Amino acid sequence: MLPITRLPLLMGLALLWLALPAAATTERRVALVIGNSSYANAPVLPNTVNDARDMVAALRKVGFEVVDGVDLDKRGMDQAVTRFARLAQDADAAMFYYAGHGLQFNGENYLVPVEARVEDEIGVQYETTRLNDVVTALNFSRGVKIMVLDACRNNPFVTQLAKRQGTRSFSVGTGLAPVARAQGMVIAYATQANDVAADGTGRNSPFTAALVREIDQPGVEVATVFRRVQKSVYDATNGRQTPELSLSLLGDFYLNRAETDSDVWGRIRTSEDSAVYHDFIRRYPTSFFTIDARTRLDLLERRADEVKERDQLAREFAARERALLERVERAERVRQQAATDLAKRQSEASPTIAPPPAARSPASPSAGTVRPVAIPPAREQAERERLAEEVSRRDRELASLETEKKRLADERLLMEQAMAARMGTLTMSVPVQPSLSLDAPTPGPERSLTGRPAAEPAASTIAPVARPQAARAPTTRPSASTCSEILLRAQLGELTAQAKEQLQLCR
Repeated sequence: MLPITRLPLLMGLALLWLALPAAATTERRVALVIGNSSYANAPVLPNTVNDARDMVAALRKVGFEVVDGVDLDKRGMDQAVTRFARLAQDADAAMFYYAGHGLQFNGENYLVPVEARVEDEIGVQYETTRLNDVVTALNFSRGVKIMVLDACRNNPFVTQLAKRQGTRSFSVGTGLAPVARAQGMVIAYATQANDVAADGTGRNSPFTAALVREIDQPGVEVATVFRRVQKSVYDATNGRQTPELSLSLLGDFYLNRAETDSDVWGRIRTSEDSAVYHDFIRRYPTSFFTIDARTRLDLLERRADEVKERDQLAREFAARERALLERVERAERVRQQAATDLAKRQSEASPTIAPPPAARSPASPSAGTVRPVAIPPAREQAERERLAEEVSRRDRELASLETEKKRLADERLLMEQAMAARMGTLTMSVPVQPSLSLDAPTPGPERSLTGRPAAEPAASTIAPVARPQAARAPTTRPSASTCSEILLRAQLGELTAQAKEQLQLCR
């Protein structure tokens, strides 16, 4: 019994084990974003806080967990780097972005907190943050590592250090020094090594403005993102600033994993819901597939109009058929009653005559008795002729209704064939309303005189109209409107065999 009781537990553990890889495939992304602007011992940088905040918004939008800070002092920067290093452990992607003052000293790069007083090499060593400490934090990630430095600003700290360079054995360079490239790392500089980047005159620096814009584009590989940023910054600064990219990735990485216009179109291109095409056009107004979306939308709207027109015609034919059926039923009732009366009168051998006095029973009362009244032969004959004429007239009416029924059925058949041709189908997609089939007698002289026996009732039945048969291959060129619709369907890959034959004639 023990193995049996453990079986459900073992099955549950097995299912949990199978589910672990699926749960582990969820990508974890972390980022550290710092923007320093209000320097105590240097001019305020106008755009760096905006740059940092816009970058935080862009990264969170694409799935990054962001540690952010603006106008951080030395302690604040160290705490932010420490927190980021803990989050980066075993992360699938880690990114660092910095906007503010930075400098290179003895070939090593330093980031400058807002309260730092960088007057000599001691200030560099103890009042700034080493960029290598950030690289160490990035290396805790097991996946892609991205470092973005918009820090090559023209700052006074370099000038102050340069004044002391004559009496000290150290070197101070303009901009930032190249960072040693590690496997799986992307390093992007706002400008080339040993060069100075522009602050910009708008909300953002030229580099960050371009980067935020490109991150918003889905389905673009990270190398392509930074190449586009390079081109945008070069054009925006008239060639005065060119970002630099150092990349060492073994595979592709996408900052924005959202669906592209191509992905969305591949998913919705066969939809019959016009709302999804309206949404696609709104979301991707400049997409290459917007033309196809408008074509598909136009086709659906035309199809919807044709369906409404077809349904309206079907309702009109149904109303006409119901009215015709009511007329048939009324004519059948009147004819049946007239035929019954005529048959009854013809079955009587002679008119009713009162019996002679000798034949009366002695016991019958002699006074106050209602006696049968004799009907004159001429009047009886006139009544039979009237009934025979009524039967004959109703026969002609039923024959006329049968002709009208056939005409209505032919008219409906032509309408269905025309609508089917317009909609590119051989038959209508909705059930056809049943039509009438009148079982009226063929009028003749003998039927007019003798009528129909009362036991033979007239019938009015309903039978479905024959559907249009499959059309043969067209031998004449279709109309211009038909050719236009066939070409629209061809663009969307929705051609039937018949439409392909018509397409050959349209060429």
